[in-house]
Amino acid sequence: MLKPLAVVAGKPLIHWVVEGLRFAGAKKITVLTNSRGGAVATSLKATYPGTDFDFVTADTASSFESFRLVALRMAESDEDFVISTTDALIKHEDMAKFVLECRASRAEAGLALTTFVDDEKPLWADLDEVGLVRGLGSDAKTRRFVTCGLYYMTRAAASRLPAAAAHGRLRDYLSTLAAEARVAGVVLSKSLDVDRPADLAAAESFLTTETKS
Repeated sequence: MLKPLAVVAGKPLIHWVVEGLRFAGAKKITVLTNSRGGAVATSLKATYPGTDFDFVTADTASSFESFRLVALRMAESDEDFVISTTDALIKHEDMAKFVLECRASRAEAGLALTTFVDDEKPLWADLDEVGLVRGLGSDAKTRRFVTCGLYYMTRAAASRLPAAAAHGRLRDYLSTLAAEARVAGVVLSKSLDVDRPADLAAAESFLTTETKS
């Protein structure tokens, strides 16, 4: 089973993400899969025939390389954009809130945050008094908020992305970005990452009892 197509509450994971992005106003959605992910494109095109999809296939070496590839591709046509992991279950209203608040902040990038922690390796974040990220990962001291798989980027930030080999993990790049640029932190309500088979039951409950969509 391809992870993006794992069914939760009657829909594949990636369908929940796509619907959240559409709710938040996305007009075009870039989807990155590896060489085994052909069924993802088939599923999305069949379910959302009116959506402008841009399907990309690449066997990347790291989460940062994947993020970089998508960011640079989207920056070719858009001044700002949102990137989501395929396993981030976020309420549709929260996705829309994230976009609005990141744009209002005039930050170069943004991180969606939550106080609900259910991750083996959470990426902690500290915020200052105006909602900018002031510490990420080992630099975070209060450990009140964690990232939840949704990111805002501008073309300006994407233009300064280092080479793919510069970071082995996305979190390493984000820590560097937060130290060097204006990065907004937007606190959302409860969200879930589906990382393990055991997470499926919690995701099912979340989507059927705690969300409206």
